[in-house]
Amino acid sequence: MLEPVRMVKVSVVGPKEYLEVTSNALYRLSSLHIEDYSEEDEYFRIGEPLEKASRLSKFLVTVRSLLSHAGIKDGYEPERTFSVSELDRELDKKVGELEELITSRINRIRAIEEGLRRIADERRVIYPLKALGVPSELLTGYRNLSVFVGFVKANPFEKLIGVTKELEVFTAEYDGETVVAVFVRNDHADDVLKVLQEFAFREIQVPEISVSYDERLKQLEEEERSLRNELEKLNDELKRYEGENLDLLLALEEYLSIELEKSELPLKAATSKYAFVLVGYVPEERFDEFEKHLKEVSAGKVVALKISDSRWDPPTAMKNPGFAKPFELLTTSYAVPKYGEVDPTLIMAVLFPIFFGFMLGDIGYGLVILGLGLWLSTKFKTEGWQALLKVLNYSAISTIVFGFVYGEFFGFELFGEESLFAKLLGHESEIARYFAEMHPVANRLHDAPKLLVLTIAIGVLHMALAYVIGIRNVAKEHGWKHAVEEKFNWLMALISIALIITGFIVNNIAGVPVFQMNAAYLLAMPFIAGWAILTIIGEGPMFLIEYLTLLSNTISYARLLAVGLASVGFAIAFNYMAFEMLWPSGPVGIVVAIVVFLIGHVINILLGILDPGLQSLRLHYVEFFVKFFEGGGKLYSPFGRRRKYTKED
Repeated sequence: MLEPVRMVKVSVVGPKEYLEVTSNALYRLSSLHIEDYSEEDEYFRIGEPLEKASRLSKFLVTVRSLLSHAGIKDGYEPERTFSVSELDRELDKKVGELEELITSRINRIRAIEEGLRRIADERRVIYPLKALGVPSELLTGYRNLSVFVGFVKANPFEKLIGVTKELEVFTAEYDGETVVAVFVRNDHADDVLKVLQEFAFREIQVPEISVSYDERLKQLEEEERSLRNELEKLNDELKRYEGENLDLLLALEEYLSIELEKSELPLKAATSKYAFVLVGYVPEERFDEFEKHLKEVSAGKVVALKISDSRWDPPTAMKNPGFAKPFELLTTSYAVPKYGEVDPTLIMAVLFPIFFGFMLGDIGYGLVILGLGLWLSTKFKTEGWQALLKVLNYSAISTIVFGFVYGEFFGFELFGEESLFAKLLGHESEIARYFAEMHPVANRLHDAPKLLVLTIAIGVLHMALAYVIGIRNVAKEHGWKHAVEEKFNWLMALISIALIITGFIVNNIAGVPVFQMNAAYLLAMPFIAGWAILTIIGEGPMFLIEYLTLLSNTISYARLLAVGLASVGFAIAFNYMAFEMLWPSGPVGIVVAIVVFLIGHVINILLGILDPGLQSLRLHYVEFFVKFFEGGGKLYSPFGRRRKYTKED
């Protein structure tokens, strides 16, 4: 559970003509994590895709093109699934029908969209020409004259007549810019163009129209209306056709993707003229089933052999109970565990929500966050979102539990003489008297010193667990000597820090100078000496400075209390402001009080999700993981996939 699944390295060997049979079997088993073959020699080369691969690829491109317009929502569940044999038997027919049904409409939609773009472009040209007031037929068609029409940054007339007086210039203002039309003899055209370029000339391509600008704009408007009506009709038809055939399209996409992947398996294999070899990793517990199935489907021609060589680099198959699975997202965001290394996911699955709840600890906030998480989980169906929202929901439940521990509900005290019920119903009400007799396990404001000690104790235990796991990891990989020198020494340092803090607290309670010698300080000394000796032997004297870093790590757990105090402080402040506005005021004051209350607590809840989440993550990543978790593994990715839209016969 704390270690990834044990793997065995295997070699799958068989006659080349059994490659397709082997590919189907391996995909069905979904057990073999294949290592790509890349070292060609005179006997073995990288294989070539099966003959049907190109045909499958062509069909897949077509189906994905059709699906790209379907607008599939995350987490879509099909109404029916299709058998592989049915799809295989009628593949050409089904793809052809869908292509004819949908592609013709898609092509027409694209043509209409192009037509609408053309209309928009022409309209953008006509409006400035209309402002200029020169009919379009007068702007083109001359043999001895050149006509320049476009935008300039200022009126160029004064400079143009310096080139030649034999010209005509028309200008107008349009949309904050100057539009110009210059008529000039061809022999002065180049000089005129140079002048216009000094004024940032941008040419307008004059359209060939035989009617007035107003008439043409009216024609474009009618054409646009017609195209948009047709576009709306085609889009409705397309949505209906795609909706009616969505399950089939998804099934075809899944089927073709799988078949293409199987057809391209030879690209991962070493092949000779007569044989093939595939190398990869299989979970040890599944090897017997794996070996037996390959023999059965190939009549004993294809065999799976366990192998051992120096190139042992197995993938990591994380093995965690169901409730901890969502937390694999947080672990792999930091690093994928190396094979054989302790996977910290289960520990994080237990402690992350506890840390979160310890910090936020409010029944009302927990209920709101839980409701939000459950609602969002119905909207975001992707695997990543579902995992993240489950983490949020677990943290919300922990927040509710700690809310009862602290006796807090939206910042109000739930128990005691000054409970929420006493404020709302009066101290003499039966409910208020009932809750007045109850007391929270801990009051964060009154018991802050005790909770601070508790957070430091949590930090010491959390990091001690990290060092114990680190000792195990190093001992397994390099032996006990290295484990003692690299990890056990720091466990001794941590124990000494815990004893020093204990001595500090004891002296503080006793009312004597904090550094006055006591039993805890005396007990810490041999641990400090042992740590120093082992550190100098194993890592060198420079690493003694790291003692201060470890002390800083320990004190860092005080954030468990600090974040919670900040949250409850904000809540109390918003409640105080709202109640101050509520009681002496009329209807307006009541409305303002409600608005202040809602806005304040919404902000505090958002901060309550973000800050405890990040701080809990930080305590695991920075204070916990670094003491034992190296990572650098690669996730187990077997050849195969789980079907959703298709089923095997």
